[in-house]
This record gives sequence, structure tokens and C-alpha cells, in this order.
Amino acid sequence: MKSSFVIVATALSCACISAVGITFWSAPQQIARDAADPIVLGTIPDALATGRPVALSMYVHSASPPAIFSVSNFTLKTVCLVERGAALTSRSRDFFAPPDCDEVWPGLARASNWTQNEDGSVSISDANGATLLTLVRGRHFSYEASDAPGADLALLMLP
Repeated sequence: MKSSFVIVATALSCACISAVGITFWSAPQQIARDAADPIVLGTIPDALATGRPVALSMYVHSASPPAIFSVSNFTLKTVCLVERGAALTSRSRDFFAPPDCDEVWPGLARASNWTQNEDGSVSISDANGATLLTLVRGRHFSYEASDAPGADLALLMLP
């Protein structure tokens, strides 16, 4: 009889402790409104770190994320990396090419706009709207130069 009482008392005390613990656990927690979010993301680059101005509108649209392309000039055997930014309008995106891209294609470092044309081609233009290069869709994730006669130029999207 004494051992049955000990077993029942132990079970009841465990149940009470569990009930108190669940009550405290399920109670609404006070969240500090003034606390800063400790997570820091590198999705918007610092203008000083990249050496170029950052257009905030480039990062506002989440429907078209930025993409990095390898630009290859097979005639000159030169390569550089360019960045197609997020959508600025329904057909236009920000575009950045570093200064070393002038060795791949003259004037490519001045490019600032990537525009998708209605016929499926892409125009890369400078800040004044002058077209520097026109590309057509190649196989898979690549583009090829179409307006430069004799140019063996290709852009390949990197993963």
C-alpha cells in the first residue's frame, strides 16, 4: 500500500510540474521593441566597398534577382565578369561592367543599362542611352553579339 501511494504521488507531482512548465512556456513572451535585429545580410553592397554608386531601386524588386555573366571575346581571347542588376522597369535592368571589361569590348565599362527588346534581343547601353552592344539569346543561359560584324563575343550566365 505504501509503494502504491509513492507511485501515485510521484505521478501527480510530475503532472503538476509539467502543467506549470507548459503554462510558463505557452505564455506570451515580451519582445523588446528597441532591440536591434542581430542578423546582418550582405544583400545590399556598400557603395564604398564596391567602388561604384549603388542604385537602391536596383534592389527593391525581388522578381528579378541580379545575375553575373562571363563576357568572352574569342577573337582577342579576353574575359571579364559583368553584373546585370535587378529590374528597374518592366524591360530594363541595371548593368555594371568593371574597367577591365574595356579590354574585352571597347566601351563596355561605360554600360549602365540592360534592356530586353520586344524581339527577344538585349541592348546594352550607356547612361546617355547610346547602344554599345546588341545581344541575341544563344543556347541555354548564354547571349551572343549580333550587331558587331566579325565579333566573336558571348555572355554566359554564371551559377
